[in-house]
Amino acid sequence: MQLRPIFLFLLALIAGFALPFHAAGAAETSPLNLPDIGDAGGNLITPEQERLIGREFMRSVRQSLDILDDPAVTAYLQNLGERLISQVDGYEQKVTFFLVNDPSINAFAGPGGYIGVHTGLILSARTEGELVSVLAHELSHVVQRHLVRAFEAGQRVEAATIAAMIAAILIGSQNSQAGQAVLTGAMAGSAQQQLSYSRLHEQEADRVGITMMARAGFDPRQMVNFFETLQSANRYAGLRALELLQTHPLTLSRIADARNRAEQISGGSSGDDLAFQLIKARVKVLSGDSIYLQRQKSEDEIPVAARQYRQVLNWLAKKRYAPARDAIRQLLKEDGHRVLYHLAAAEIELAAGRPQAARKVLTTALTLFPNNLALTELLAETLLKEGNATEASALLEQQLRYRPERRLYALHARAAEAARRHADAYQSLAELNYMDGNTLRAINYLQQAIEQDSKSQYEQLAMQARLTAWKKEVQSTQAENDGRKH
Repeated sequence: MQLRPIFLFLLALIAGFALPFHAAGAAETSPLNLPDIGDAGGNLITPEQERLIGREFMRSVRQSLDILDDPAVTAYLQNLGERLISQVDGYEQKVTFFLVNDPSINAFAGPGGYIGVHTGLILSARTEGELVSVLAHELSHVVQRHLVRAFEAGQRVEAATIAAMIAAILIGSQNSQAGQAVLTGAMAGSAQQQLSYSRLHEQEADRVGITMMARAGFDPRQMVNFFETLQSANRYAGLRALELLQTHPLTLSRIADARNRAEQISGGSSGDDLAFQLIKARVKVLSGDSIYLQRQKSEDEIPVAARQYRQVLNWLAKKRYAPARDAIRQLLKEDGHRVLYHLAAAEIELAAGRPQAARKVLTTALTLFPNNLALTELLAETLLKEGNATEASALLEQQLRYRPERRLYALHARAAEAARRHADAYQSLAELNYMDGNTLRAINYLQQAIEQDSKSQYEQLAMQARLTAWKKEVQSTQAENDGRKH
């Protein structure tokens, strides 16, 4: 089995923004069209295979990295990503952003449309546009299907092996010795010093990323600004992932080339400064990044409201609920249309042991922001604290019908169990484990849900069909693995 070419590609892909940018072609704002990849003799990975590899990838990520599962920050990244991806004509694959609690300046695009963003990247960007420039580059790798196209060479690597190699790279950003150990187990020899990323892929990613930014209303020169941040990144401590994955220095000529391309497009903005600074404040408190201010604008440049919000979160973290409550009420009085303010107000009341007050805040907020995921999740948590498990379970079931999010399944399993709705709890645990790649455990939970025999005939048949599909998936994977052993 020839693993090295596909491994090298995956390493380069995960390196993401740390890799060199080579802007290519005119940076016009004409429609973005997907490449005609072709059949390549039937060697292209199928959408189902890509989905399975993506699931294995996320399983490795969750087991190896510190994921900050904050719905407000995740929704912010997701909204920015969807604003960018909507500029690509004819693109329909789902992309999913997640936040990694790591101080390094990095982001990475994995298989299946999963894109990881380090907290250090958000805290290092001075504007929303700088952050968007990174997201646009990573989305370009996904949009151009670089992972799929790497398989055109006919390399065949099972999902578990790919996941192990990806995990080794990512673990290396946290613990180089542990990462090397996993890497050695996944394949013989280290390929980190032999990385040869496709110039064509990088050129495509730069071209698409610059155009994507412009069409979404962002100034592509923000990409150049962030290049300059990367150029000075080695001055900061704790940038292991950047040092591991960056294989070429960020040269002045590369920055100049990107600037020339970006300046061909006029207009665009640096983004919503207040919204971005509020998110930075939240990430700062959630991650505890001690070098935040070294990478930040001067205090005078930060909007007053963002500084006040940051103080509210600090007070909340220190359990100083009274001043936090007073300050957030003042912010709401001045600007009642910021969802983060409403969320913080409810978080304060819930942390202070006042679930009824938190529920009142959330109910009002949801009239302004219907179906907002962060507010809905916190309302479900609040209902559980109040002892209203049945109401919490019903609320989450309603959301799960059109929003099958991992966090919602986990919360629903708790709520359903508290409401003594065991079949529902087992079913959500099954879906949760399946999303995590624990298919055998998922099968066990789904069997227990079916054995409860407490659902309608239609629901029972639907669960049975899903159980059958999962069992076939396990059998297929086992047969494939057995075939490779012989």
